[in-house]
Amino acid sequence: MALRVFAVLCALVYAASAGSCDVSNKVDCGYSGINQQQCEAKGCCWVPVNPNPNNNPWCFVASTNNVCDKLNFTSSGTPFSQQQVDLMYKYFTANINIGGQGGVVASPDTNVPEGGSYYYHWERDGALSMRALQEISSSNVTGLMNNYAQWVLRAQSRQDPHGIDVRTEPKYMLPNGEVFTGSWCRPQTDGPGLRATTLILHANKLIQSGDIAFVKQYLWTGSSTLNGGAIKYDLEWVAENWSQNGCDLWEEIESPDFFWNRFNFQRSMVVGAQFASQMGDTASASKYSAVATAIGNVIRQHWNQQFVFETNNRQKDAAVISAFNDGYSGGDFGPTSVEVASTIKVFNQLFCNSYSINQKDTKSNIPGILYGRYEGDHYSGGNPWILTSASLAELFYRGASVTLDTQVVPEPKAYAVWQSILNIPASKTLTHLEFARAMASAGDSVLNRIAYHVAGDNFHLAEQIDKDSGFQKSATDLTWSYANVLKAMHIRQQVFATLSKH
Repeated sequence: MALRVFAVLCALVYAASAGSCDVSNKVDCGYSGINQQQCEAKGCCWVPVNPNPNNNPWCFVASTNNVCDKLNFTSSGTPFSQQQVDLMYKYFTANINIGGQGGVVASPDTNVPEGGSYYYHWERDGALSMRALQEISSSNVTGLMNNYAQWVLRAQSRQDPHGIDVRTEPKYMLPNGEVFTGSWCRPQTDGPGLRATTLILHANKLIQSGDIAFVKQYLWTGSSTLNGGAIKYDLEWVAENWSQNGCDLWEEIESPDFFWNRFNFQRSMVVGAQFASQMGDTASASKYSAVATAIGNVIRQHWNQQFVFETNNRQKDAAVISAFNDGYSGGDFGPTSVEVASTIKVFNQLFCNSYSINQKDTKSNIPGILYGRYEGDHYSGGNPWILTSASLAELFYRGASVTLDTQVVPEPKAYAVWQSILNIPASKTLTHLEFARAMASAGDSVLNRIAYHVAGDNFHLAEQIDKDSGFQKSATDLTWSYANVLKAMHIRQQVFATLSKH
């Protein structure tokens, strides 16, 4: 026993010796809050960097021959068949319109280790899921959306038991929508903007079909009735309160400057201004446009020349990946921009090195990568999440779509980063069609890796994938997981339909 302990200690000393730690190409080996003793106990190097404008890791290993240095983003074949997509859509819609009251259950799982019951309507999850429903459905979902609109109106009218604006409550009871009275991270300020964005999409579809009566009666009343309507009331909250302190996407920390919140605030103001103008409310349209500009002026501060960070006290967070999709309204942080490419490159290293399943999959020639939540995540042990991984796939497909629409490859600085990510030879300049195919292939690779790990569960999608075993874990049938995978597949279908013509 003593000899074994001595051997381990010698190995640790060797791993962290001066020679092996004197490197320029570092791979983060730690987590937020790790100290020198904990770092060196892992066999990693500890070299403080102060000042540290480039956010270099203090706890690291040299990246020589690291499997994570060159990930495979080349994949062929549809990640999910149409039959499998239809099956996931069935699981997804089973979680919508609970009891015919319009609510969306986050998961039917009532006994999640560490998480307890997920049988609630989360304001954020519900809004994103109902937006996804409209974007992916080939059938008419007007009835489901009308029920959801009524749910929102009931939620907006409730008395808040916590002394905050009820529009920023995190979650509600099912099926009737009473405010959850337990302790939780409050306020959750992203909710009103996300709901408004979802309901604006619904309102526009109603207007296009000639059903403006529902819009004027419930969504934008043009008077004080129903506080101006479900859309107007939520937009007004954003316009007046977007800079206030709130909770993060994962409901764990508070800050006034989350990128996820700000980017989605800006989108709600942009589409809100357009919708207000359409409804003849020029004063509100002008107000929302001014707020969108103000938010845009501070969003640029989240780009640190290496990646887009979520907030100062939690920088490397995949919430920004989801934000690139859900919050984009044109302008900065487009899907092929240098900011998006650089962020993906940094996060690829983070999540590949954080989860042994990513390394095992890559060594087994399974393409792609699985993303988690953020650097140093400890919830349920800290694992890849299906919804963030699917967000990455969606971002790749959106990059392909933009390239096909514009018929140009990204500008040189961005293109150089994409070359590194996609393993495009430095000497080769792709045409726009070749680049679009490479991006679509990258999206396929991520979804194929997800499919590899969920096929054994008949394509039921849980919240997480175990970082070591690769089996699904935590909440079962997570609605948000289905929403993001189905959105990615929907955009994929559009991209490949266009590519098939060339």
